[in-house]
Amino acid sequence: MTFFVHHLTFAQVRTALAVGAVAGLFFLSVPRSYAQTQNRASSTPANKASAASPAAASPAIPQANDPSKEDDAVRLSAEEEAKYKEALELFNKQDFSGSLAALQELYASNPAARPPRLIVARWFAELQNPQAVKLSLEQATAETPDDPEAYYSLAEFAIREGSFTAAELLTQRGDQALAKYDANPKRQKNMKRTSYVVKLAYSNARKRWNDSLRAVAELIRLDGETAELDRAYARILFQQKEDEKARQALQRAEKLDPEGLPTDAAMAQLYATRGDKEKTKASLDAALKANPKSTKVLLLSISSALSENELDSAWNLVQRLYKEDKSADVLKTYGKVALFRSDFKSAEAAFQEAVRQNPLDTDASGGLALALCEQGDTDKCKRALQYAASNIQKQSNNRDFLATLGWTLYKAGQTDEAVKVLQQSIADGQINAASAYYFAVILHEKGQDDVAKQLLTAAVSTTPPFAKRGDAEKLLAELNAAQPKAQPVAQPNAAKN
Repeated sequence: MTFFVHHLTFAQVRTALAVGAVAGLFFLSVPRSYAQTQNRASSTPANKASAASPAAASPAIPQANDPSKEDDAVRLSAEEEAKYKEALELFNKQDFSGSLAALQELYASNPAARPPRLIVARWFAELQNPQAVKLSLEQATAETPDDPEAYYSLAEFAIREGSFTAAELLTQRGDQALAKYDANPKRQKNMKRTSYVVKLAYSNARKRWNDSLRAVAELIRLDGETAELDRAYARILFQQKEDEKARQALQRAEKLDPEGLPTDAAMAQLYATRGDKEKTKASLDAALKANPKSTKVLLLSISSALSENELDSAWNLVQRLYKEDKSADVLKTYGKVALFRSDFKSAEAAFQEAVRQNPLDTDASGGLALALCEQGDTDKCKRALQYAASNIQKQSNNRDFLATLGWTLYKAGQTDEAVKVLQQSIADGQINAASAYYFAVILHEKGQDDVAKQLLTAAVSTTPPFAKRGDAEKLLAELNAAQPKAQPVAQPNAAKN
């Protein structure tokens, strides 16, 4: 058996670089549900017996990654393996102190392995308990202050919370410990990688582009040139107005990864972030000409057309794409374009097929809810509510899900309930364009036009396209036109000398 010692996989580096920030550096990459964790545990031979026992029906059994994928793992003797299993079983029984004691005994015989508190933190992460994860990491810095990993992991938490100064200070502390760490060379290398990715994240956030370039250069030195790193390098160069150098980096990435986004399409993305519509369109046209059947290029072109409210162009492109590719992503895009065109039956058909392919796809079920509730059919409204409510059960604070539920409630005639949900969707002050429009419609019906106008103004001012933008602009114009004109104030005659 392998003593699990977590490291930053290159897939996680790729995700982090793709979004320009830290994503899943430690435990929290894509949290599994309790059911998913339980199913995964019960499918492994070591847990078949425990999964069938009454005790296993309570908390989900946390499982570490497949040991064959851990390149810094430490081999255990039979005795040590038994101790590890004992620790896991005690943890599953919620005997956390007993589990920790077993891990501490194991760590004493294997100083090259991962400290006990870090293993416990990993298990808590499997149970989706971020508070316990963070507490375990804090305790790790106290109990094993010379081990770097907890500092980097806490830095990730800080980045997620927008505390970039804290992230930088924690990374510096981790680097100090890493400079003296030599217990496990493979783990040492993996922690170096983590350090550079965290540095890249907070340097990008602070727009310290030279620091970002250094972080990417160190990652290339550590792992060699890759398409992902070349793309990260290109994004940073573009921020420094080095457009031609950015293009050259993207060309190198395309050679290394021919299945990735072509250079012209990637440049179009960059120009879009700068707001350069002319170069965005020229780059997309070039990408489409060179790659007329590329799903990635067509999806990007459709998204661009929607952002410019070019609905006919988006419709032609998505129909062209649908002839070649009927994957879930294409179906959802087809449904989205149909929603923008108020073609709710076509949207329903596309989203329904996407849901059939993957019943757990919340984007598909959310789109289906919107398509169903717009058709004025009582039974379809009921189905729409079921889909919208199901998504809320999965992510109760997701603004998009709340907006969809609020609108389906309104369409089902449950206006008071819709108001409560929509109020929740904008409670934190973050404006979701769809929520703002939906709420404005209801407030207008209630005669509260002043507040409705504020929400509509916020909705049409947002950058991402949303299906009801045209309706929002029309309603806002109507409310502005209905506003009583202020009478001119009479000016006093100038005083005569």
